[in-house]
Amino acid sequence: MDILAPHSLPARLLPVCSLFAVTLLSSCGGSGSAASTTTTTTTTNAYATVYKAMTWATGVTVSFPSSCSMTVTASGTPPSHNAYYLAPATAGQTVVATTPSGIQLAMIAYAGTGISTVKAISGTFNICPTKASTTTAATGGAIGVIASGEALFDAYEATGTVAVSDNASYTFTSAGTSYTAYFIDQCNSHAAGGMGGGSTWHYHGNPVCYTATVDGASGPSHIIGIALDGFPIYGGRDISGNAIDPATLDACNGITSVTPEFATATYHYVLPIGVTTKQSSINCYAGTVGATLSAAMQKLGCMTPFLLANGKARLPDGREVSRGEAAAWVRQTMPGMMAPDAMPGMQMAAKPDAPAGKQRMRMSGM
Repeated sequence: MDILAPHSLPARLLPVCSLFAVTLLSSCGGSGSAASTTTTTTTTNAYATVYKAMTWATGVTVSFPSSCSMTVTASGTPPSHNAYYLAPATAGQTVVATTPSGIQLAMIAYAGTGISTVKAISGTFNICPTKASTTTAATGGAIGVIASGEALFDAYEATGTVAVSDNASYTFTSAGTSYTAYFIDQCNSHAAGGMGGGSTWHYHGNPVCYTATVDGASGPSHIIGIALDGFPIYGGRDISGNAIDPATLDACNGITSVTPEFATATYHYVLPIGVTTKQSSINCYAGTVGATLSAAMQKLGCMTPFLLANGKARLPDGREVSRGEAAAWVRQTMPGMMAPDAMPGMQMAAKPDAPAGKQRMRMSGM
């Protein structure tokens, strides 16, 4: 596994989010003349101040078009990854494992098969967020960007199952070395869409490989990202380094408390540690998400059908259809991708004595 250490970007000047003038008029005796004095006062937005000083990983660039906006651009390449992964199987691939929700998976190498060629991430965020009168569901594509350069998705896979609880693995030997490929890796991440060069590498929960480099083994959680509504994203420890109880979070996974960056209790989102329920990720937005940013981030979602163990397929919009209908959907919406009439050719590669998701096989020439 290759782990790339994040590097700091230079801290920038503190932003000025409002400027106002107060004009004082005073009368000089009975002459009727008036002298005016203008006093200029500047105020800073606490969120914007923190974002300006935030540390981002190598491969991520940030700019500040205005005092309350920040543009983030990232290559989308994961700083941590394994040599092999499991991804939703497509036509002609051998199914080696199935998730608890029924997603059929094929094994693919990280290099040379498409998942290492990922979509870049770019968006402009409001960094002076305020709470809206009502919350908005966080669904579809990226719901935030982590400072490591990857997208954060909501808690669910296309099957409607919590992603981190819908994992599977496949262990095999190649050239005398044993490997285990996972659907969701030890960093709580994987690629959306499998092979093909159009994937989005993303997290479904606490990015533990990245937070380990930012927070250490037991330190308090530091800011690690920004949600689409502009509120900060943190890991799962409080200011004392204790694990945050998910029961103390609101419906969106938010909390108002002090952090290493905010000396005054401030609202932010939390990605709890070791949680395998819907609270593994942000469930809704407490603030307002701009339509342009939302549309751009939705395009980073999975755009290919999932093959299911029941013989059907799940489309990106959540519909469960026959494999023939899924093939027709692919031909219509993704004309460059091979899609036989019924997406046949799936073969289970399991030994009779091997448990599901833990089959072993000998591979050569890989």
